[in-house]
Amino acid sequence: MYNKKMQYVIKSVPTDDKQALEDLLNQMSEEGWDLYTMHEMESENSIDFNCIFMREKQEEDKTNLDDIVNITSFKYRMEKMLSAPTSPYESCKEIQVKISNQKDRIRKIKAQLESDNLSIDDKNRINNQMSDELRQLEVLKQSLVNEISPETMYSSIKEEKLTVCLSEELLELITMTDTENILAETVKIRQNLTENLGYVIPHIHFHNTDELAQFEFDIKVHDVEVFKTVVFPHYVAYYKDQLKGYKITEDDVVLIDEITGKKLVWIPQETVKDFWIKGMTAVEYIGKAIEHIAIKEVSDIMDYNDINKYVEIVLENNSFLVDNIIPDFITAADLKYLLTCLIRERVSVKNIVYLFEKINDYANEPTKEDLLDKVRLALSKLIIKDLAKNGELKVIEFDDLTLDKVSGFFGEDEEGSVIRIDATDVQEIAEGVNKLAKAKKLDRIILAVPMDIRHMVFVILSEFVPDIIVLACEELVSDCDIKFIGKV
Repeated sequence: MYNKKMQYVIKSVPTDDKQALEDLLNQMSEEGWDLYTMHEMESENSIDFNCIFMREKQEEDKTNLDDIVNITSFKYRMEKMLSAPTSPYESCKEIQVKISNQKDRIRKIKAQLESDNLSIDDKNRINNQMSDELRQLEVLKQSLVNEISPETMYSSIKEEKLTVCLSEELLELITMTDTENILAETVKIRQNLTENLGYVIPHIHFHNTDELAQFEFDIKVHDVEVFKTVVFPHYVAYYKDQLKGYKITEDDVVLIDEITGKKLVWIPQETVKDFWIKGMTAVEYIGKAIEHIAIKEVSDIMDYNDINKYVEIVLENNSFLVDNIIPDFITAADLKYLLTCLIRERVSVKNIVYLFEKINDYANEPTKEDLLDKVRLALSKLIIKDLAKNGELKVIEFDDLTLDKVSGFFGEDEEGSVIRIDATDVQEIAEGVNKLAKAKKLDRIILAVPMDIRHMVFVILSEFVPDIIVLACEELVSDCDIKFIGKV
């Protein structure tokens, strides 16, 4: 419906002139136009109906209408133009102005009725008009009552978990007519995460904003920006190391990928050769960014309603597991911590019943960190199987000096365990990991460390080494061939 072969026209008539509205609708219908939407708009002297009509673009269009619109993103631009006031205060003022204008119209009609020169037909017509205007006035008064009611404010006490804001230039990526669009991409992301990790991401809200630069988009979690970069429609993105032998041209755009830290080259679509490896379109890159953030920020995105859904699945299959461990051995907060930690490190929780069985087995562990370690050990074969490539797992490890340095982050004080991290040491370790990975030409970095520091090492290094996988040495039990290929 909303495509480049449609054209639109906007016409206005006064709201109090029913005959003019009827004539307009009949005229446009005869000319082949369909009514797209009708919206009440206030002009300087009256309140008018803005009628938007649409039809398929004519091959030889000889219309003399100057306000035809033919743009892919028409729907979204028009919705912005016609959108209701965002503030209850502004809405209240608007309704009050409408009530005032409505009362003026009623006074004018009353003045007409007081004339002695009216025929019976004229009086009946004006009385009917008066009745219509009075009904509209009552509707406006009720709208004002609803708007000033404190109850309406409660509906605004909520937050959108996951939001994607797009600049004006990227609106075409969300249109329904394209074979590839962001809405369809989000469905694919949700399906992939559900199948691979057992993680169902929430509804994603898309917004257009003027605060972003050209071709920029950002992702917010609970209205806090966590990711921002640019993409280019009608371009294809490749990582620079994928373009061996390719010479960068002035039409290309070279950026640092905010997800991987690698150089990313955006090449105009028309210059991409059919025999090249598949690159990423703007839609696919935005989808990749959404998936990246959905996993990275899972602890903030997943809430207790989500946790309850997992519990309900287990209840349907084996209620004993839930009754036995919640809340006597672990709380809902402990369960949320466990599930989000696993998902954050891309360990599937899809087999949630088996996972609860393992939680039940180790529910007496003293801390939730200990419980996480034991559950991961129980899932170690599955973890290694998913990571192995062609029956082989390439692993790097810390040398004794680095291991001593990292172990020095952990200490004890009068109140118990304490972690003191030296940012310089962490940066040096991260640089060493990246340097070794580049020298060994690793597609992904898998680091093995002792179990007692595994989780904290992941938390620290994941901020500097994108998509790093940190395993406990105790988890390296599998039928696959595990190769230690270097030390940092």
